[in-house]
Amino acid sequence: MRLADMETHSLRLYLAASLKEAEIRRTCCAVDAILRAGTILDELSPTSLEQVRDYCSEYNKGRKGTFSEFKHAYINMVVEHLNDARMTENRLFQGLTGKDKDDLQDKW
Repeated sequence: MRLADMETHSLRLYLAASLKEAEIRRTCCAVDAILRAGTILDELSPTSLEQVRDYCSEYNKGRKGTFSEFKHAYINMVVEHLNDARMTENRLFQGLTGKDKDDLQDKW
């Protein structure tokens, strides 16, 4: 029996019992929600990311504790996505127009 087959067989032995446990199912849902939230952030525009950042920051003001630390980490992740989205937007604008977007905003 190959190692991969043994791992699959072992997984099958424990999978059915594990899925019967509510705690494990909730844990899987939590991890899935976190991963989906990251994927959604990848697809949002800078304007939408700014709104998410502002909403989450306002919601989390003055809160303390472990869960608040998680929320702060999420806000930091939103800010990172926002910075990446702005950089991508600026590169696309510059590629299309040959001009820097920041220079145009100064003229307005």
